[in-house]
Amino acid sequence: MAFKIALLLAFGFQLAAAILALRLNVRYRIYSAWFFVSASAVVAAILRLTTLCETWTTPPDIEGNWVQWASAFVSLVASVLLLAGMSVIEPFFKQMAQAQETLRNEHKQLESIVKETEEELRLAQRIQRRLLPSTVPNLPHMEVYGQSNPAVWTSGDYFDYLTLRDGSTAIVVADVSGHGLGPALLMSSTRASFRGIAPTTSDVGELLTNGNLAVADSVSDREFVTAMAVQFDYQQRTLTYAGAGHAGYLLRADGSSEMLPSDAPPLGILTDLTICASTRTEIMPGDILLLVTDGILETCNESGEMFGESSLTATVSAHRTASAEKIVHALLSAAQEFSGQQPQQDDITAVVVKFL
Repeated sequence: MAFKIALLLAFGFQLAAAILALRLNVRYRIYSAWFFVSASAVVAAILRLTTLCETWTTPPDIEGNWVQWASAFVSLVASVLLLAGMSVIEPFFKQMAQAQETLRNEHKQLESIVKETEEELRLAQRIQRRLLPSTVPNLPHMEVYGQSNPAVWTSGDYFDYLTLRDGSTAIVVADVSGHGLGPALLMSSTRASFRGIAPTTSDVGELLTNGNLAVADSVSDREFVTAMAVQFDYQQRTLTYAGAGHAGYLLRADGSSEMLPSDAPPLGILTDLTICASTRTEIMPGDILLLVTDGILETCNESGEMFGESSLTATVSAHRTASAEKIVHALLSAAQEFSGQQPQQDDITAVVVKFL
């Protein structure tokens, strides 16, 4: 009788464990592997039932077949332990289900925040693009084109064509340290300062000097702006320029090239700073002025080599018969090809002036 009771209890506990396992499958469906666990519990219950049926009419004698008795009581203990495990494991499944639900809700919230952030960044990008020149100026004996490509949504690079007090045009290229939203805001402030100062002066050195005062009031100790402004007198065929931590490049019609060095530190570092303009004479038809930010010079390939000044001037020289716009496009394409699969690390701006 004890043998039958043991098998009945083993079957009952095993069946209850199988029902609990199947219930967890239906309710939570957290792990596909749990299906195999619940299936094994059902199979074990069927096994207990078949053993019970086989020995119901002729139960074994404990003295003659103690192995079957031991098996029956071990099955009972195993069934009890399995039922106990199934009983206490549900809170774990419940916590996991709640955690997954919380994760899904947080994921939806994060997606919403990211979407709103992207929309704000797109708006900032559209606004900033409108701050750059939308048309190319029609200047005597000059063909001009500029383009700026941000590394991220917004850029710290800036170029502009400013009308000075005497009616001449100053071409300005500037580069705010870093890239992203913060430098983009400083770039916008710098642009507004230059545009406000331009009608009050006819000297590009004075333009940068007064611009430095405005930038110094807007930057922290670790922020600065490099800039170069050039002015061409087509009657005298002279080029006047002023640089603040920013150089330019003059490619002569005879194939030679020279750098227009910067004689002053970047804007925003020193409050009391006077930037003087320099004059280059003998600007001849076919000469090309190249103003770029360091993003193009410091473009690296997979080996860590930089694009550099030699590749910069060589690319422009190879396309010097093309229009200013095509030269800029060729230059930006050359830098992109040089980088290979490397992502753009910094904002890139190029302005080309062809003297006619």
